[in-house]
Amino acid sequence: MASRLPDRDSHEVKVHSRPDGVRYETVVTVPFGKTVRRPDPVGIDLDTEPPRNGAR
Repeated sequence: MASRLPDRDSHEVKVHSRPDGVRYETVVTVPFGKTVRRPDPVGIDLDTEPPRNGAR
């Protein structure tokens, strides 16, 4: 399972994966506009377009 968290202050998306019961062992950070790979079992690529104006 993975978690995807957009950070509007730093203009990044963080994908947390490989939970061990206490924390996520892997965190991938990419800037808005880049593609990020969701780990298996999802295994898809996500576009990370910036939030639209007014979305806070």
